[in-house]
Amino acid sequence: MFQINKNEPSYFTKAKSNVKYPKRSDAWNDKNITNIRSKLREYILNEEQKGLCVYCERKIKSTPQKSNIDHFKKRDLFPQLTLDYNNLFVSCNTKDCCSTHKDTNIKSKDDYDKIVNPTVDNPGDYFEYLTTGEIVAKNDKEKADYTISIFNLGNKEKDDLVQCRKQVAEAVRSCCASMKLDEILDEMGYEYQSFITNIYNKLKGA
Repeated sequence: MFQINKNEPSYFTKAKSNVKYPKRSDAWNDKNITNIRSKLREYILNEEQKGLCVYCERKIKSTPQKSNIDHFKKRDLFPQLTLDYNNLFVSCNTKDCCSTHKDTNIKSKDDYDKIVNPTVDNPGDYFEYLTTGEIVAKNDKEKADYTISIFNLGNKEKDDLVQCRKQVAEAVRSCCASMKLDEILDEMGYEYQSFITNIYNKLKGA
């Protein structure tokens, strides 16, 4: 998970100004919004998130089959935030992870007080990574651990997050002596950027 600086595009501002009831959950299905939703997904993903899922930091395609515009605070619990731009991210559609896992497991409004919000909080203050690919609490253990659980960021299933990060660590290990951090991030397309940034010096000094 990484911090996002939001910058609402003018076409979204204009579109939602034409929605009759913008603070209802069904406002998301208003034709003014559906007409620009694909464009909005592309913008959020590529201009704000570097082509990465905001939660797991995997590279994703912006097609509806591979990603979705996620309402960080769910529409059924917070209908008034349906068209609030700061509540919108792009998440991968990975099963049992990220937005899918969050929306399944959050049951009440109060749950949101216990998870890291990428626009309000700096996730780097809460999480640390191990070269084994694991993510662990850095500060505020209760909030960090709950966030990891809600998004399933510690998934250890075969070929899933922990294993993928472990493989990335091996790639970083092989080149950190000859490449700077920025060069590695650029080479990797910024995929798993928080993980790479966190383990770079550990591997460099190993």
